[in-house]
Amino acid sequence: MAKTASKGFDCVQSMRETRDRLSREIADMSYEELVKWLRTHRYSDPFLQSLAEKAAQRAAAADAAVRRR
Repeated sequence: MAKTASKGFDCVQSMRETRDRLSREIADMSYEELVKWLRTHRYSDPFLQSLAEKAAQRAAAADAAVRRR
């Protein structure tokens, strides 16, 4: 049986640390504060940033549609 190589990066541990950090950061926010934080948060990954911007545009369009009614 071949010896397995040791991991240099633990993806699961990294995800858990990130999730826990974000949970602590937003734990005491109201709904309005959370929405503002999500809309103004900047991501280091360009792909994630573009997804966040598209989601914000759709949300803004939906809000505008509701207000026009």
